[in-house]
Amino acid sequence: MIEDGILKAISSDGTIRAVIATTTNLVADARKRHGLSFTATAALGRALTGASLLASFMTKQGQVTLKFQGNGPLGAMMVDASPKGTVRGYVENPEVELPLNSLGNFDVGAAVGSTGYLHVTIDRGFGMPHQSTVELETGEIGEDINRYLVDSEQTGSIVITGTHLTSEGVEAAGGLIVQLLPDANEDTVCQLENNVSTFGSFTFLMRQGMGIEEILSRILQGFDVRPITEVLPLKFHCKCSMERFVEALKVLDKESLLSMANEDGHAEGRCHFCNEVYQVGKDRLIDLTNRVTD
Repeated sequence: MIEDGILKAISSDGTIRAVIATTTNLVADARKRHGLSFTATAALGRALTGASLLASFMTKQGQVTLKFQGNGPLGAMMVDASPKGTVRGYVENPEVELPLNSLGNFDVGAAVGSTGYLHVTIDRGFGMPHQSTVELETGEIGEDINRYLVDSEQTGSIVITGTHLTSEGVEAAGGLIVQLLPDANEDTVCQLENNVSTFGSFTFLMRQGMGIEEILSRILQGFDVRPITEVLPLKFHCKCSMERFVEALKVLDKESLLSMANEDGHAEGRCHFCNEVYQVGKDRLIDLTNRVTD
């Protein structure tokens, strides 16, 4: 299996830049953590990949957060990613399963919904985060991210995200964003469109055993594309911890803490992003009450 990683590249003639990611293992991790159905895995897998791609070139030390709020049965879907190669996310209704669409693919568009909004927050690690909202294009994730780039960033782009599953689980996941630079011309656009229409699917190339640089070269055939970074490892990683949960409990008043200690014997919290469960026992809850000021 290809290791998860992300790579940035630029063409020698200065017409395009690209970022490509393989995300099979982290999508499989997300599926296991959240007990995702096949359809939910396909949707969240694409969103995790898309957030990873955006974070790699939109911020150097902060994070990118995507929230898909469509009218489909999956409900809200939220992911965030950092340029350090960490990504996490969840869907509101992880067990939703739909029939395959007319093309024989998982019906992510119907699951997310084509009516609603994509909310994008860019936190560059300093100053106020920048927030944008665009209407959903199709609910297919890639198309919606592309609409955000065109509408909010005024950047001509091609966005490809894919998740391939079998009865055994996640077999391949990954994606690519190609952006036009100021030196691009009509020939650049025609070459890109021709490539996209002929290379097949991203996950098909992965299942043929191609490495990340080989896939990049295949999709961008005809362009002299050169990597400008090393391959950065990607992983599903959450910022939650027992310490953060305890800090959250400290905002409660003594009465609430004592009620949990005496009636439940513990306090329990579950992280939406990674599904990790944290428990604080009775003795520690009572200890916390002694630190709370009335």
